[in-house]
Amino acid sequence: MSKMISVASGFQYSVNIGYDLNNDDKLKNFIPTKSALTLLKDILCSTAPDATERARVLVGAYGKGKSHIILTILSMLMQRDRSLFTHLMPKIEEDPELSQLVDNYYSNDKNRILPVIISGTSSSIQQAFLLALQRTLAENDLDIMPETNYRAAINAIKKWKADYPKTYDKFKKEISLPVDVFISELNDYNAAIYNEFEEVYPKLTSGSIFNPFVGFDVVELYESVVKSLKERGYLGIYVVYDEFSKFLESNITAASVSDTTMLQDFAEKCNRSGENELHLLLISHKEISNYIDQLPKAKVDGWRGVSERFRHIHLNNNFAQTYEIISTVIIKDRDKWEDFRNDNKAKFDQLMTRYANHPIFNDTDQKELETTIYECYPLHPVSTFILPRLSERVAQNERTLFTFLSADGTSTLPAFLRGLKDKTFRVITPDLIFDYFDPVLQKEPFAGEIHKNYVLTKTILDQIEEQLLESKIVKTISLIYLLGQFDKLKPIKEEIVGLYSMEYKPVEIEAAIDHLIKDEYVIYLKRSNDYLKLKQASGVDVEQKISDTIAALAPAFSLKSALNASNIDNYLYPSKYNDEKEMIRYFEFEFIEEQELEGDIDWVKKAEDIRADGIVYAIVCEDAEAIKDIKKKVLETSKGCDRFIFILPKKATEIRKVLQEFEAVSALRDKAKEDTVLFEEYEVIYEDLRDVISEFISGYTHPEDYKSTYIYNGEERSIGRKAALTGLASDICFSIFFQTPVINNEAINKDEITSIANNSRSKILSGLLRNVLEPNLGLTGTGQEVSIMRSTLLRKGVLLDDEEGTRINLSPPDERMKGVLDIIVSFIMDAKKKGTASFDHLYHELKAPEYHIGIRSGMIPIYIAAVFHEYSEDIILQNEQGQLPLSADTLQMINASPKDYTLVYLEWNPEKQEFITKLSEIFSRYVIEAEKNLSAYDFAASAMKRWYLSLPRYAKESKGIGDKESSKRYRKMVKLLKQNLNGHELLFEKLPEAFGYRDFNEGLAENIEQAKLYYDSEISILKAELIKRTKQIFSIATNRSKLKRVSLSSVIKDWCETLDPHVFEQLFENGTDKCLGLFKEVTNDEETFIARLAKATTDLRVEDWDDDTIERFAENLVMYKKTAEEFQSGESESDDSAASTYEIRFRTDDGSSEIKRFDRVETSKRGKLLYNSILSEIDSMGYSISEQEKRQILMDILKKMC
Repeated sequence: MSKMISVASGFQYSVNIGYDLNNDDKLKNFIPTKSALTLLKDILCSTAPDATERARVLVGAYGKGKSHIILTILSMLMQRDRSLFTHLMPKIEEDPELSQLVDNYYSNDKNRILPVIISGTSSSIQQAFLLALQRTLAENDLDIMPETNYRAAINAIKKWKADYPKTYDKFKKEISLPVDVFISELNDYNAAIYNEFEEVYPKLTSGSIFNPFVGFDVVELYESVVKSLKERGYLGIYVVYDEFSKFLESNITAASVSDTTMLQDFAEKCNRSGENELHLLLISHKEISNYIDQLPKAKVDGWRGVSERFRHIHLNNNFAQTYEIISTVIIKDRDKWEDFRNDNKAKFDQLMTRYANHPIFNDTDQKELETTIYECYPLHPVSTFILPRLSERVAQNERTLFTFLSADGTSTLPAFLRGLKDKTFRVITPDLIFDYFDPVLQKEPFAGEIHKNYVLTKTILDQIEEQLLESKIVKTISLIYLLGQFDKLKPIKEEIVGLYSMEYKPVEIEAAIDHLIKDEYVIYLKRSNDYLKLKQASGVDVEQKISDTIAALAPAFSLKSALNASNIDNYLYPSKYNDEKEMIRYFEFEFIEEQELEGDIDWVKKAEDIRADGIVYAIVCEDAEAIKDIKKKVLETSKGCDRFIFILPKKATEIRKVLQEFEAVSALRDKAKEDTVLFEEYEVIYEDLRDVISEFISGYTHPEDYKSTYIYNGEERSIGRKAALTGLASDICFSIFFQTPVINNEAINKDEITSIANNSRSKILSGLLRNVLEPNLGLTGTGQEVSIMRSTLLRKGVLLDDEEGTRINLSPPDERMKGVLDIIVSFIMDAKKKGTASFDHLYHELKAPEYHIGIRSGMIPIYIAAVFHEYSEDIILQNEQGQLPLSADTLQMINASPKDYTLVYLEWNPEKQEFITKLSEIFSRYVIEAEKNLSAYDFAASAMKRWYLSLPRYAKESKGIGDKESSKRYRKMVKLLKQNLNGHELLFEKLPEAFGYRDFNEGLAENIEQAKLYYDSEISILKAELIKRTKQIFSIATNRSKLKRVSLSSVIKDWCETLDPHVFEQLFENGTDKCLGLFKEVTNDEETFIARLAKATTDLRVEDWDDDTIERFAENLVMYKKTAEEFQSGESESDDSAASTYEIRFRTDDGSSEIKRFDRVETSKRGKLLYNSILSEIDSMGYSISEQEKRQILMDILKKMC
């Protein structure tokens, strides 16, 4: 066969632009594509002096021939002999414009552009550009490389060596490399080595800095070289960065800002280079933007800036041209080939017949088809289809489409040809292509689908081992799935049989496929589309497991539940209505079984728990004979059901077993998550059954499939498109919900709003419920609450904000909006007539279809608040616990569960207003002005409660001194203030009751004022009572008859004069000394004195007393009086008594002497502990405090206690 068919030379190896620039064979073998010709034309145009697009990125996958194209174009720019372009020139001559461009370029000898090729993966872009330029100039004997800072550093080292040996020796010790290697690295523009030289230089030169070229710039260096080249007959420089994608893959994360800046500057310079032409072409497999996803933002911006400065050129996937190239590579001896074609005409005709109308050649004409079948022989047409596409996806430099066609080695075209006799008709099937690209597939990223597919394929191949045909089938299916172009090449039995029918009998191929399915369990035949899918065998009898699970789940199985759970199109949206009304209405899509239509059926009752705006019932018919009767019944029963659409299948489909199997596989799949192989085996079946179910459901949801009948309101509708079905839903909504106002705000115009929208709504409600409305309800800025307020209130004319002020308008110009407000007003009037009204009824009117408004729950509280603002003095909200405040929180709670709340109407009148006005004056100190704006009367109740809380404890708890009947009513009032009563209940129900009124009476304000005065005076009354009692206790015979006229201080002083003078020096265990101490300092400020006496006597301030404390006060005074009067001092005391008494003399601040006496007592255990503790603390101070200071401290403590 190799005598008849050979491979064109020059294709054996991939092109390396740098090495192959002068390779004539590469130019002769270049076969141009339309993309190549377009690029050539574009580049030739950019050589015009006024061209402004000279920076490009050429993007194309491996094996697309990018390097070969650029090599050829660069050769033409170098004005290589046109006769070398064997295949190119004929194509150029076919295009007059391109032909003229080439002629014009070649007409001037000075139209030569010097190519500078950058290759490799140097980590420094600047270094790569410098090295490439230096190498190119040297190779072309152009001694015009400008001096660089690298060269300056080398010259400095050479000068040290020649003139300053000591410095040179010291330099060799400082650097990290041998000096010759160091210089070599500088010659290679190694930035790290140059930085090391800069660091070492100051150590050798007394601290001076090496910087011979301040602001050295690679771009400017290239520009200067172009200017020098112009003098030598060149037009400019064409820089090509070959395999730039390799640099991006390995260095993009480490690339510096200076690298990206240099590329941006270079591209800018190219585009503005004018007559001093500078071109730059980056060759990449993908666009730059595809490499930068994982970079930090600063670097992303830099690389995006690079990308934006380049024109991106893509090599288009014109595979028909690729087929032509393949046919050119495969050279045939014409005489032998004609004989071979004639001898095998039947087989070629078989291929032509089979693939003439095959989807893989839909985009080709008859001539291209013949080229593919005849000229690409021995490639099978399917192999010809697969080869370039596979190469594009996975090829690498060492293995591409062209290396497969031309390289030596196993699994290549040359190897195949060597193994055939000249007259044997055999074709290369996809399995050989799989074998050739096997090493490349093995290197694909582990997480990728290609690698997963490859691993599965290899596992199966290991399992079936030496089964040749079966292995070929598995490899072919694997490649079909790898390409994933099922619209052109399907993994089905018919495709596989047709592919291998040149070599095997169809019955053999079918048997091999069945063997792989039924015996090896490595291929699954999908029921949804008859695709053959590879799978790994787990060793478990999956079919039996599924069968057992179906039996176990059967009792609980529900066909309609299974279908509804599988249906992703759960809702049907009336698009036209929703667009016009700026809201989202929907129909719930629900499958029901034919048995549900037995007997009498009430569709409205059946759907009463469904919250959707409409319902679509899809009826599952398993009995073909019953479809006609079911249709008749639906036509009859659906009359008058204006929110219902019914869908019936035209043919009965057995779906129950599929659903049962799907449920079983779902359960088994979930259990098998720990076993990867078994899980994947179930996954394949799961996905297939899901597709079958989806196809079944699609027959109902997609009218364009023409599998169902659509019925509405007793009539069959002609619906052949999804748009017609949604149109019907829109018509239904227009006829039912025609009173719905248009509110253009998606955040609030729905039943379930987000927490953020809920917070925004709460702010709007609070603004609406203030007594005095603020402009824009007090909302500012551009937050969501402002947007909602504008769309629901301002734009609908409900909230007016003009020169007349901010106010609510219950008669807006929008009739539909007015209808909503009218229903809320009617709700209030209904409560006025009946006493109460349930919010459940209001919500039903606003939302239910029969009332034709159908407003969403998200907006209802806003319009309720707007209306309630106008009736705030007349209404009360309550639930089973009682009255609730008219607040945003209450309206939110009502919205969540309207049935739990009712509205009570309160008739407001001038008498009640006058009553509230008086209360606000009486309790003015406790009124918060901001609260006045929130309610008509709650602020007064709150003020009363604040007043009560400010009262001293005695006032709150005392039963009073004086008029018991009055204080009893007053106590009832404060008892009410302690309870958590709402404003209305407290002011208009409970307080009148407490003061003996049957109904509200405006005279109640006077009673409340008296009660307040009573409680405010309680402490003063108490003090007067205490003064009176103290005078009674300490009065002596001479002033007892005139106590009312005698002051408290006189009574105290008169009594003190009757005592033993030494009693004031004595300390008493019962506290008498404290009382006597106050008596010695008594003044005419009786209230202050009695307050101090009360505190000393009871250890409580009078404000904290209760009624029992008064008696304790009196008892203690009597005890103190008795103790003082019984005290005796002087000579009569016995020695023993004197020995048990302490006497301490203090010097007071005014210099006088003060004596204190107290009796000795027995020390308790706790007292001994205190004694020891004090001694220990004193000892621990040591000499840090003097003995005198220690004594002083002890005396100060003792004085304080005395």
